[in-house]
Amino acid sequence: MKYSRHLLVLFAAVACTHIGAQTTGAASHGFISESNAAVFKACAVAPTANGACPLDAVFGLFKLAPNNDVLDFKVSNTVPRAINQNYGWILKLNRKSGKVRVLERVTLPETPKTWGSGGQPYGTSADRKTISLDVTLTIYDGTVSKSWNVADGDPAGHYLISAYVEDSAPVQFEFDVIDPK
Repeated sequence: MKYSRHLLVLFAAVACTHIGAQTTGAASHGFISESNAAVFKACAVAPTANGACPLDAVFGLFKLAPNNDVLDFKVSNTVPRAINQNYGWILKLNRKSGKVRVLERVTLPETPKTWGSGGQPYGTSADRKTISLDVTLTIYDGTVSKSWNVADGDPAGHYLISAYVEDSAPVQFEFDVIDPK
């Protein structure tokens, strides 16, 4: 798993125009949708003096230029298991600019060959299926984003990412990494 970060100002503004908080794919994952909706609702009424918190979120696939400029973003809950396929999340925040601290926890169905880096490692689980990263992200026009690349040895299956923005409850993203047909 390899991490990369990109400027997503244009795509984030379009993607986070409440696409139904596209964070889960199947009805069986209703709990996460409800949990995310509760986080967004609580943030919407919280004073900005309490810190940054998420108002909306999307998950999907990124298409990047060689210099890492974003060429396209597509909302999706499936990620092709193709080397260097970019995927990740975009959060709309209650702040327009500045920096924000995010603890990101990524859980895979099996231990990957290797974990990439993209922040200060906060810890790995004993079975090495989960990694936590502590990152500081720059807010661009009210949004932050985090992306990963599919790496050799990443397992197919069901993944879960939890993003804790400062002191807010987590926004969660469930998705499946699948072998291309």
